[in-house]
Amino acid sequence: MIKGLFFARRKPGLPPREFQEYWRTIHAEITRPLTHIRHYIQSHTLLSCYGNAEMPYGGGDPAYDGMATMWFNSIEERRAGNLLPPAQAAIADQVNFTELSARRFLLTTEVVQKEGVVGASGVHLIALCKRKPAMSVEAFQAYWREHHGPLACKAPGLRRYVQDHPLARLYGGRDEPLCDGVAEAWFDSLEDLQRSTQTQEVKAVRADESNFMDLSELVFILTEDHEIFRR
Repeated sequence: MIKGLFFARRKPGLPPREFQEYWRTIHAEITRPLTHIRHYIQSHTLLSCYGNAEMPYGGGDPAYDGMATMWFNSIEERRAGNLLPPAQAAIADQVNFTELSARRFLLTTEVVQKEGVVGASGVHLIALCKRKPAMSVEAFQAYWREHHGPLACKAPGLRRYVQDHPLARLYGGRDEPLCDGVAEAWFDSLEDLQRSTQTQEVKAVRADESNFMDLSELVFILTEDHEIFRR
């Protein structure tokens, strides 16, 4: 199974709440007929993040207004499905609520580090990571998967933790990935996440990031999930 991550910014002048409403309702309905998408989740950036410098993992206006996650049986099936009229209609609709020049898409394989159930009010932390200069993709992914991942799993209050590794075929071509990995962590609430950031376990996680990440390129967004469909 291939996992696609689509990072979106709202159309200039469109308020965050209106962006989310359109995406969750009108665009979601246009997307439902796309049978080549096996599972579709929208992760909406928390409204409380906008203009709030006190939020954990950053502050101020977020880098992205949300992330769409889509699963496909294969790259070939995704490519063929996207050429069909229903998919073309969904793609054309993006101009109505997103900034087209800011769209970013990443094809990945999912590495589940910690499995768990997240409640309806759960908070989804998404981090876009880049490797240190001169570090190979293979070395970055191995360190992240084998050392940093188990360390992160010790974070108090962490319900679920997933690493998304870009497909190897993306490197060296015209589709060079926008980052070297996406980390996803779920907590039951924003309060649980805030408490976790103050613990020694999470401080150790943050200290370890400099061993393999380019911290100047690290991007975070805090979101809530809306499952649109699963087939």
